[in-house]
Amino acid sequence: MTVTASRRRGEELRRAILDAVVEQLDSVGYAKLSTNKVAAAAGTGKAALYRRWHNKEELVRDALRDLLPEPPEIPGGTPLRDGLTDLLRYFDHALNDSRGTAFQTVAAEASDGTGELRTLFHVSVTRPCEERIAELVRAHGGTASESAASAGPALLFYYCVAGRPRRTDAEIQGIVDDVLLPLFREGGAA
Repeated sequence: MTVTASRRRGEELRRAILDAVVEQLDSVGYAKLSTNKVAAAAGTGKAALYRRWHNKEELVRDALRDLLPEPPEIPGGTPLRDGLTDLLRYFDHALNDSRGTAFQTVAAEASDGTGELRTLFHVSVTRPCEERIAELVRAHGGTASESAASAGPALLFYYCVAGRPRRTDAEIQGIVDDVLLPLFREGGAA
């Protein structure tokens, strides 16, 4: 009697394919990534990819969208400094963890996809983080304009784009203490 391995389907196959995309981005980069390599790494055929995605760009976009974490919920009663620090840690993590490296690889190498990928990151990570910052400041009796709420994430994004290494916890707390808290105090959120 011959036993054959069961074929992966649905979410299990989708997860294997998206993981293979990230693995390939890390090992060969965006320019050399191919659907053949992704299919081989996922242990499936190219047809399984093309049933779900029309091209490499759609496949990479979905893999990256799947990677981007949501900002943490900040429990009520959390001190402003602690909440801001948690949100900036999250943002720095989203930019710089090993999965963020895959995102950075695509942004650096994609000739026409960088604007779309920046938009994806902005919609999935930056904007929700800025909204949580504004909510936190309001919960502490202050107001946060859009530019004030974006100051911390913008500074961390600048460091990432400038090629600086991941921020240490002390550096993130310094941004909170030296930039954000004074900014929000002026707006009434002490």
